[in-house]
Amino acid sequence: MESSKIFAIISIIIGLIFIIFPIFSANLISILIGAAVVIFGLGLAYTGIISKDISPAISTVSAIFGVAMIILGLAFIFGTNAISFLVGLQFYIVGFMLIIASLIGLFGGFGISRFGSIISLVLGIVILFIAVFAANNPILITIILGISLIAHGITGFLYPGEY
Repeated sequence: MESSKIFAIISIIIGLIFIIFPIFSANLISILIGAAVVIFGLGLAYTGIISKDISPAISTVSAIFGVAMIILGLAFIFGTNAISFLVGLQFYIVGFMLIIASLIGLFGGFGISRFGSIISLVLGIVILFIAVFAANNPILITIILGISLIAHGITGFLYPGEY
């Protein structure tokens, strides 16, 4: 069996696990992401500490970001749901970017369509509502992620050369 079909089957299995056990899956992902962030933060803090003789300013910033990442990683491990936090954060960023770009288009002119700017503004506001919803419903986000994994796996199984 080709490796792409094996990855497609694994994607389908993981998607089914996400749908059948959404709370377990969300917690497991939070722990894995938290552990990765803690390890990265430890490395960054260590780099900041050992490089203080080379560049004090960069080493200080590195150590501060390392400690912040350790705290964020521990929050993912022991409390905060990483999926809802990251998906919500992503939607917030995209929503604010769309709103700012549409306001620039509305007030700046520059040959940008006013209708397109208004549509972008409305879309940005809708995305902000989705961000609030995503941040409050980690189980639904996990199920949607599971459906996406299954769809991706089916596509990869049916079209292995394009996977």
